[in-house]
Amino acid sequence: MMERNEIVLYVEEEVKHLWHLESRPDLEKDCVDFIVNQWGEHEDNDYLAYLVVKFLSNLCGDAVSSQDLEYMALAEKERMIFNP
Repeated sequence: MMERNEIVLYVEEEVKHLWHLESRPDLEKDCVDFIVNQWGEHEDNDYLAYLVVKFLSNLCGDAVSSQDLEYMALAEKERMIFNP
């Protein structure tokens, strides 16, 4: 079984290869922390990739979609028409 510092180094290196949000190294670090906290003794690269997707999916749950923006714009237009 790997020691925690070995796991951190391994996860950092693997996430670096998967990470495409180069303007967000802060999220990359958060992703590494998330994966290290989820890591068990029989994990592999497939599980690591799954955890990266899970981390990013958790973030996207709070994101604003283009559909949300369109709805907000429409609601603002209606507000301006009916409450000038």
